[in-house]
Amino acid sequence: MNKEEIKILSYLSDRLGNGGNILSMSEGIGKKYGSAYYPNIYNTIIKLEKKGIISIVPDGNNRLIRLAMKNPFSIYYISEAESRKTINIDMPRGIIDALLDLALDSDIIAICALKYEEYIKINRIELLIIARSHDQRSRLISALLGIESMHNAKIDPIILIPQELSDMLEGSEFNKIKDLIKDRSILYNSEGFWEIIRKYKIDEKYKNSSRFPEELNRAQLAYNYNRFGYALYENTEPDREIALEDTMFLMAKSREVRIRYGALILLHKNSGKINLSYLYYLFKRHDGLSALKGMLESLKAFYSKEDGLKVEMFMETIPDKQQEAYDKKLIKKYIAQYS
Repeated sequence: MNKEEIKILSYLSDRLGNGGNILSMSEGIGKKYGSAYYPNIYNTIIKLEKKGIISIVPDGNNRLIRLAMKNPFSIYYISEAESRKTINIDMPRGIIDALLDLALDSDIIAICALKYEEYIKINRIELLIIARSHDQRSRLISALLGIESMHNAKIDPIILIPQELSDMLEGSEFNKIKDLIKDRSILYNSEGFWEIIRKYKIDEKYKNSSRFPEELNRAQLAYNYNRFGYALYENTEPDREIALEDTMFLMAKSREVRIRYGALILLHKNSGKINLSYLYYLFKRHDGLSALKGMLESLKAFYSKEDGLKVEMFMETIPDKQQEAYDKKLIKKYIAQYS
């Protein structure tokens, strides 16, 4: 591939295959990948279309550029662009080797480092691990904790099956994945990653989401926990819809008792809807696993037998550490009020 092709495919990679119009692509490529003259980008796009690697889709007066997902060669081309992006990643060789060994020893489809350059500065590595099933989640977390300890680096994993990844990238609710996935380096199996994008049509469903601060204002947070069934009499600001797990995490950090305990109520009310792997990531990312373990332990007596077994299995993935204490009488009171 020539330089223009690499830049175009790298840009399409950043946007999960959906590049927008040629003018916006030229501007975006220029900002991130260096000089990008409109005529060169235009001519290269036309050549790639003739090869069947990309599609030009009419949209009113616009012509939108997309990766041609139905063509198997498109996956090969964009995987090569992904590899070129990853080859210069400045991650310790020992960690990369350990992750590759883990991938080869497990039923993992792909491993991505997310926003690596930003997070390595604070000695953290954000990982997206796409697994074929939940069966090995506990073993993967345990192995990653071992790698973390051996190499003295914080590893914050988001372990998802393909359908969960697709669901999290679809729709208007904000979650961390939507932001993090825009800047990724695929450490293992680029083709497997892009086969998931193709199979689940993620390029068509992904809703681009700009980052906003961790802390919502009080009214914005109140709007979200009201949406999920924890209603307090207070002002709400229906401005930003965030995912259930993000809502619970922000509530659990609150200094206000009724909001902090409200996180436990949402955890209890929505036990069948919560993505536990993503919830684990949020708390681990902010060194709050003791709070999460305390929440789960405090709710054990209030779960059904089926949910209780699921929670017990999940708790085993959280390292033994001092748990934050919660008042079970107060929890019981809130559960009775909001059941």
